[in-house]
Formats: sequence, C-alpha cells, structure tokens
Amino acid sequence: MSRKLKSANGPRSFSRREALKLGLLGAASLAIPAVVRAEDPSLHVASLFDLTGNLNIYGIQEMNVSRYAIETINAAGGVLGKKLVLHEYDTQSKIELYSRYAQEVGANDQISAVVGCFTGASREAARPVLSRNKKLLFFPTIDEGGECDKYCFMQGTDCVQQEGPLLDWAIKNGGKKIYVVAADYIYGHVANAWTKSLAETKGASMVGTEFIPLDVSDFSATIRRIQAAKPDVIMSNLVGNNHVAFYRQFAAAGLNKSIQIVSPVFGLGNEEKVLSPAEGAGIVVAYSYFEGLDNPENKAFLEGFHKMYPEAGAIADAPAQVWNGWHQWKMAIEAAGTTQVDKVVEALEKGAPFAGPAGEVRLDPPSHRNIQNVHLARVTDKQSYEIIEKFEQVAPTREVVGAGTCDLTGKDKTSRRMINPKF
Repeated sequence: MSRKLKSANGPRSFSRREALKLGLLGAASLAIPAVVRAEDPSLHVASLFDLTGNLNIYGIQEMNVSRYAIETINAAGGVLGKKLVLHEYDTQSKIELYSRYAQEVGANDQISAVVGCFTGASREAARPVLSRNKKLLFFPTIDEGGECDKYCFMQGTDCVQQEGPLLDWAIKNGGKKIYVVAADYIYGHVANAWTKSLAETKGASMVGTEFIPLDVSDFSATIRRIQAAKPDVIMSNLVGNNHVAFYRQFAAAGLNKSIQIVSPVFGLGNEEKVLSPAEGAGIVVAYSYFEGLDNPENKAFLEGFHKMYPEAGAIADAPAQVWNGWHQWKMAIEAAGTTQVDKVVEALEKGAPFAGPAGEVRLDPPSHRNIQNVHLARVTDKQSYEIIEKFEQVAPTREVVGAGTCDLTGKDKTSRRMINPKF
C-alpha cells in the first residue's frame, strides 16, 4: 500500500492545510497500491512520515526531501544503474499506522530500505517489524539512544551530541539552576535522564522537571511552577503543534526576559517561523544542520530543493538528515555491489564519509550513529537563526542511560533489539 502524492505535472510539496484536508478523507483513501512486477528493473524503497496529524509540521518537509533525494539520485543514474521507486506512506501521526505500514513494507520483497519515522515511539512501532524482515531503517530525527539493531541506522544527533554543548553554553550564559519541560514519551524521558546526568557532571542542579502529554496546549500551571522554582535556564524537550503554545505563554508571562530557554528539539518543525519575533527570539538550539550554513554542499542542496519545491519553506535538521540517509545508503550499495542486506550493512559499517549539507558525516560502526558537526544557534528577531558556535565531528555516545553500551560490530553484531534505559 504505497501512497502516491504527485500531481499530473510532477512532484509537489504539500501545505499543512492540504495535508489536513487529506486527513479528512478517511482510511480508505490513505494509499494506492503500487503494481510491482517481477521483471521490474527498478529498486524499491519507502518512507513513512506524518503528512497529517499533530506531527505533520515535521513530516511534510521530511517527505519533500525524501522525494527530492530520490529524484536527484535517479537523475544521476540511480543506484547500480537502476532507478529508485519511492513508496510513500502517510502515517497520520498515529502509532498504529507505523506498525501497520511496517508490516506492509516487511511483506514486500521488492522494498529493501526505509528512511522514515519521527518520534522514538513511532520508530519503535516500525523498527522491530522492519528488522525481522531484514529491511534497513534509517531514522533521521535526533533521538534518545538505546537502539541496538543490526538493521537500524541513526542519522540525527543523540542527546549527548546536542545537550553537552547546550548545557555548557547555558551554564556559562544563563546559570546553574535548570528546569526541564519535556514531552511525555520515550524521547522526553530519556533526554531528561541525560540532562540530569550531564548537569551533575557540570556542577549544575535540576530545580524542576515536568513531562507534558502531546495533546496539552495549556501551560498555565507549568508557568506558575516555573515562576515558583526561579530557574536560570529552561531545557525544553517539547514537540508537536500543541507544545508550541508553551513558548507563547512563557513570553506572555514575561519570563523570556529573565530565563534563558535552550532546546535540542525546538525548530525541528520550523517553530521559529510560527512564533512571533517577540516570542521566539533568544532561544538557543543545537543541531547538525541549519539552512544558513555556508558550504558548497548546502548551497547545491538548497538550490536544488527550492527549484523542485519553491513553496515548501525552510528546511530544518531532520529533513537534511533524510538527504544524508538516502545518500549513505546509496554509497553503501555501490560499495557492496549488491542490495543484499547483510552486505550493505557491512559496507555501511566501514564508515565511508559523505559530504552532506551540514558537513561531513560518517558512521560510527559500533553505535550505527553518525559522527557529525554540531552547531549552536540563537533565534533572531527576524525569525531566523544565527550560528554562535560550531563543534567539529562530534562523536555519538555508545552508552544507554544506566544500561550499559551497544557494540554492533562486536558483542552485539547480530542484535535486533532496543536497550531500555534505566533512570
């Protein structure tokens, strides 16, 4: 069941309004079956993203870049001389659809790789199913860690790659009293554990922690608790459409004038464009990718994307990681000379560098994560980012909070599991 989202004139981007309208069409119109013929000379791949629902502020642009990457690879001759066919799935911000579509992909012998998923929960609904069926999954979002799966590759930065630099900056420029507000799902809880661990090593203290359900948009009680705790710094791990309200209410209470917000997740959905300058200016974030990075690869990446999708808007970190994922997969297949999954994994684990739009990325074989540049940036009063610091080739952690390490080229080389952190 592959969803084709192309107009008669070729591929196009989806606005949020269009995506929401699509969501009203019902389950019967979610996908159009792709006819796959045995003699088909193409290579089939898939993406699972939230084009509708609460998380579509992330998924729409991720799917746009997924299409862009496939079109670009095809225009350059494809992979092993074969054109790629992208099967597109709208998971509607529903965990059950990730599981259902992963089963469909798993049962499709033609599909060999997936770049997709956004939250840790959605990844863990799809990953075990895909892994059992020996489908490679490239996860483009920043994440909490714990994946120890031969067939899973993490493109985004992990908590240590982001929060280490963020906390150093926050303590130096804000203070040592930290209050955490986090989304109430796996990422928020594990990121909070890393925040606590890292803060303690840096001489800072946690003066409050709250986990907020994804459907909550009224933060008045949280604001009052923050006012009572008097922190120097807010570490925000809030996500999704509803949680944007926190920043508005925080600014309305005047707290943005005296308390610094830092976040490893703000901006993944271009929230800096959604908030007014008065609401967003001054928030500091950490990602590998920002549109304003000045290098030839980013220039070419942006020019090609905006030519293909002139109305699609800004590109955040996760869509840029989608680009990296498809190209690292392509490089591995061409190095292996085959799409045979175990051979492709071996090629990926050799860690060949790829020049992406944020700089060089290369796989750390034991963790299946990328070593990559990390940038700190501040939201300006023009609803954009200014880079304030760069960290070259930051290595990911191989540790899971309280639960040891994962070594996918050593003791865990056949593992296909998630290591549950201990808080």
